[in-house]
Amino acid sequence: MRAGDIALYKTILCTMDATLPCPNVTEIKLDEEDALYGYIAKLCAAALSDPGAKTAAYEAEDYAASFVPVEPEGMEAFAKETAQQIYELVTGNAVMKSGSGIFAFFMAEDQPYVAMFKMPFQEMFQCRLDASGNVSWVLGTKLMPKGGLKQCEYFAVDVLNRVVRVADIEHYIDDCKINYLADLVLRLKAKPSEKKTVEIMREAAVEVIRECYPKEQVPEKILDYKQEMAQRVEQTGSVSVAAVEQKVFADNEQAGGAYRERMERERVQREPIPVSPRTERALMRKAKIVADNGIEILVPVEYLKDPDHVEYVQGEDGRITILLKDIHSLDL
Repeated sequence: MRAGDIALYKTILCTMDATLPCPNVTEIKLDEEDALYGYIAKLCAAALSDPGAKTAAYEAEDYAASFVPVEPEGMEAFAKETAQQIYELVTGNAVMKSGSGIFAFFMAEDQPYVAMFKMPFQEMFQCRLDASGNVSWVLGTKLMPKGGLKQCEYFAVDVLNRVVRVADIEHYIDDCKINYLADLVLRLKAKPSEKKTVEIMREAAVEVIRECYPKEQVPEKILDYKQEMAQRVEQTGSVSVAAVEQKVFADNEQAGGAYRERMERERVQREPIPVSPRTERALMRKAKIVADNGIEILVPVEYLKDPDHVEYVQGEDGRITILLKDIHSLDL
């Protein structure tokens, strides 16, 4: 998703500042040539393609269906209510930062969306020049952060399909760590992000391999897992718990059962899980081999178990030698 694919229909700015008596909500009119239009469009595009976003869906009878507007005309009431909820959390929680809010009703690929971004204020020095030409530095405490989602707390709602993408950020509210945007504002339970899901699958696979296979087989089985994930995502655009069991752990019933139990415990579905192009590239790109002496080697996934390019030789003492083959030059 690119910023050029985003068409903003309604934009509302607000403050969520604990030093003020209430949040201020103001609609602004933006032209496509305005720098702020481009800034918000980039945020919206990033939110729709962020592999780190949690996801949730809701039904017509759920609270979110009555709360989220399906037309631009409902945005002002929605923004006021959401800003007030977040403002009350900010004023009652010392850990949550004050900031500015951006609400947008926009179109992307002929679908209407509603998005909210909470941008924390940044503290940084500004250079000032007085009337006498003297230079001084002062601390500005309410500056907007740079573009991108790194500092954002956000959600983006596909209002027709009732699907929500929400930033994977949690805070302690009443001694309970929650994703307040999903749990309190939209009143939804969000699923782990695809990025987190892939991490959970990988960590569980490595743990099971280390527990269920002889030490000398562990490196090869981890390579089997990495190669299976890369091939699966290349062929289907998805990752699959069932495929890992069938392909990687076919030779060890105990390992397959242990992996299945861990995925059930983590509530990772057995059905194929579609992933974004960014996650596809990450899985297909290169795998890192780390030796116990600290040496690290990056190997293209397709070469991991190709004996014409990489060979692993294990001696009688258990030590492993890695041979890199068919090399014509080194770039040092």
